[in-house]
Formats: sequence, structure tokens, C-alpha cells
Amino acid sequence: MTDEPLLAIENLSVALPRGGDRQFAVENVSLAVRRNEIVCLVGESGSGKSITAHAVLRLLPPALHVAGGAIRFKDTDLATADEGAMRALRGGPISMIFQEPLSALNPLTRVGQQIAEAIVTHAGAKLYRSELDARVVELIAAVGLPDPPALARSYPFQLSGGQRQRIMIAIAMANEPALLLADEPTTALDVTTQKQILGLIRKLQAERGMGVLFITHDFGVVADIADRVVVMRNGCVVEQGTVDEVLRAPKNDYTKALIAAVPGGRPPTTRGQALGSDPLLEARGLNKVFASRQGAFRPVRRVSAVRDVALTLRPRETVAVVGESGSGKSTLARMIMRLIEPDTGSIDFDGGDFLKLKGAQLRAMRRKVQIVFQDPFAALDPRQKVGEAIARGPMTYGTPPIEAIADAKRLLARVGLKESAYERYPHEFSGGQRQRICIARAIALKPLVLVADEAVSALDVSVQQHILELLAELREEMNLAMLFITHDLRVASEIADRIVVMRRGEIVEQGETQSVFGAPQHAYTRELLEAIPGRSLFGRPHEPSANVCFA
Repeated sequence: MTDEPLLAIENLSVALPRGGDRQFAVENVSLAVRRNEIVCLVGESGSGKSITAHAVLRLLPPALHVAGGAIRFKDTDLATADEGAMRALRGGPISMIFQEPLSALNPLTRVGQQIAEAIVTHAGAKLYRSELDARVVELIAAVGLPDPPALARSYPFQLSGGQRQRIMIAIAMANEPALLLADEPTTALDVTTQKQILGLIRKLQAERGMGVLFITHDFGVVADIADRVVVMRNGCVVEQGTVDEVLRAPKNDYTKALIAAVPGGRPPTTRGQALGSDPLLEARGLNKVFASRQGAFRPVRRVSAVRDVALTLRPRETVAVVGESGSGKSTLARMIMRLIEPDTGSIDFDGGDFLKLKGAQLRAMRRKVQIVFQDPFAALDPRQKVGEAIARGPMTYGTPPIEAIADAKRLLARVGLKESAYERYPHEFSGGQRQRICIARAIALKPLVLVADEAVSALDVSVQQHILELLAELREEMNLAMLFITHDLRVASEIADRIVVMRRGEIVEQGETQSVFGAPQHAYTRELLEAIPGRSLFGRPHEPSANVCFA
């Protein structure tokens, strides 16, 4: 590592439009990235970390502009460089991996063509087709994907989330950049895929001596990948230093609070109140096969999503279903909700056969099982006020409008929002606030079972902590049973009484949370535990200061 910075950001300020809650998205930010170094930029949503990275490549939204400071890459000031110079830098000497690969990739173009486009754009000389194809295959192989020639012919929708992120890395590495900007590249990936992506970025960085500015909200990820850490809050840098300095001896109260919010993979203490002994919900022998045809003359492809699964849920119990993407856990949850009909099996719920109910009987029973989805913005109607979204369900089941509206306002207050939020629309809230609204909508019907399908996976760790605490409180207040779907055993450990581990449609292990963590029986469970980010560094996280609260 050299002392001369590859990237030097000095007193950078990015102005927000007038009328907001603050004047600057980023204010007087200074940081440096050197060759062969990974600098992690950490903070909650709205802290300004992504704006800082986008300012480097001049990819700011039209409403934002650099109001002051300098951004130097080698000898070039990026804040004042002309557009021609920036086009030469983007995707060449400076590359970026975006957070959501499905949005960043062209859905109508094969991934091999998209990698080739990145190469051709910056090629100094004309490349023969054979040379270009060989380079594409080489890049796909370099990011650890199987059968590169076949995969190059695939479209983004045909790939898993981890595969799409690897393609984004291949595009970013196509022209051997000196500086890589990685904007939350592992958010919402399952822990094993996340571990592979982090290992890949670290490997490529070490092999090529790149400087990397890695943006994340998770200090567990920081512990696994960073050389130095910069912590941001409300557009300002509040602390920076080496990874050991910041993680082992943080000076700022906000840094301590962020570290304490990381789920530590510690089993919860046994709850004092006894759980109901007889199952409230019991599923037996559930099977689901999905069939698809890739072309008119190709055979039907059958995927067994869930195979012979049995599951019980007692009153006031939380069962976490854990596994990687594609393990069948969300399909299982949707079958229990009867959003998907199982091919075979039975579901006994609240004393009756749930699968035999139809018409009015099914509608009456549905209010007893409610769901909170992963993406709260997609789950809410953008044209409907959030209060109406909460009150609509009870009114559908016969609650008088005046009573339903009053209950909706009360529930908004219960989940930590003001009653005045009733008149606002989803886009006016943060991600964590929208998830609170979705929880309020689900419990408005006073269900017996709440299904949380990856309800916290895309949230900041601090917001995630608050949502988990809220769910635990509501479980006790309303005597709820919860089916909690997650890919992260850290999160499961914070809330679950029992854990069910799924892999490739089957349950490979289940048991009390303490026993699964303390003595996992299946190799796959041990693999999930080993993939927990920051596991080697974090013992007991720092306790947050009593004076610190999250935005």
C-alpha cells in the first residue's frame, strides 16, 4: 500500500433542493482511498454514503449538485472535469458495482453482450470477435461462475441474485480498473452468497492492487473486508480509522450504537411465559413442483420447490425458517398462507383443515393469517394513503369506517409513527417506516399468525433491530404466533424460539434455537453459521450510548 492516495475527497459538499430537512446531502466530507486498500464507507440510509460514491463518477440526480470541495483521482479533479473526460473514466479506470443488479443490467440483452459492450467502449483498438468472446468467457470464469460460454448466452432474469451480482463484478472488472466503487453489493443476498461475493471482491482487489471504496450499512461486512473504515451520519463523517481502531475501540457514540445493532448470532434467552402446547398450525407432507418451458420445442423443466415438508407452530411461538435463496422457504410460507396451493399435503389451522376451505369460509379464515413482505414499497399502493391501507382490511370484514380509521391511527402510533401519518403516501416515508406501516396493516385484522417473509433483510442493521424489537413486543401484546422467514441465522437468533433449516426444498434440521446454534447437526447449518459476516471479530458488541438514537 502506498501513501499517495488514489482517490482523495476533500471537503466535499453536495447540496439538496431547498425546502428539505437539511441543506446538504453530504457536508465537508474528506476521505482517501489508496492503491491495494479497501475503505468501507458505513452509515444508515440517508447518511450520504451512496451520494458520496455517486459524486465521484458524477452520477448524481439532477436535483443535486456539488456545492464545494474537490474529488481527485490521480491527477484529475473529477468535480470540475468535462464530460468527455468523465466518459473515459467511467467503466475504465474507475468502475462501479451497483446495489441492485437486476435494475442495473439490461433485461433484454444477454449478459455476455453486456460484458462485451463494457470492453468495446474502452478498447483502444478494434478487437476481433473471437478475441472479444474469449475475453468475455475469461471474465465470467474469473468471477467464479460455472460453464461461462453457456452463461454468457443467458438473460439476467435467468440468473440468481448472486449470479447477477457476479456478472456486475465481471463488467466492473472488464477494463482492469484502478479504483472500484461498490455500492451495497451484498445487501439482501443470503449469507453464503454474501460471503462468496465478499471473498471474490477481496481476491480480485488483492490480485490487481485496486483501491476499493465499499459502501455498506453492516459492520459485520466491514469486519470481513475492510482495511480502513469511514463512518457517516446525516451527511457528515463522524469517525474514521483502521478497521481495528473503529471496531474494537470506537470513539463516537453513533459508531458504538451501529456496532451494537449488528445481530450477534447469539441465541435468545428462553422466554419467561410458557408457550401453548397444542399446535395452532400444523402442516404435513407439503409438496410443490413448478413447471416451466424455456422454448416452444424444449421439454418442460420441473423444479421441486418444496418436498415433503412438515411444520408445526404453537400459539405465541416464533419459528424461523432459514435457508439460502431457492431453498423453498418463501414457497412454504406462501403455501401456508394459501397464496400458492400445495400439490399434496395438509394444513390444519385453528382446529380445521385449512386446505378444504373455500369461498366465504376461506375469506373469514384468511384474516387470521397475515403477512409482511420483504419490500414494503412494492407491498403498498403508491396512490393510496397509508392510513387507508391500514383501515381497508378491517372495513372489508365489517368494521364501521369510523372505528377502523380510529384503530388505524392508534396502530400507527403503536408502531412508532405519528397519527398524522394517516394522510401521507408511501413515498413520503423511509424504508423502515414503510415496513412499520406494513406491520400495522397486518395486525389491524388481529391475526393469530403473522408471517414475516424476509421482512428485515433489506433494512439497515439499526432499523432492522428496531423492527425485530417491535415484532417481539407485538407477539407478546397480541398473543401472536410468528413464522419468520430469513436467510440470516444472525437475525433468526434474535427473535426465534425454534429454527427450521431448509435446503433445496427440504428441511435438513430443526430444533430449539439454543440447540441449533450450540450444536448444529447438519453440515449445511454449520455452513450457514460460518458464513455469518464479522463472526470472527465480534464477541459481545459495544453497548450503545444512552444518548444516541437512530434517525
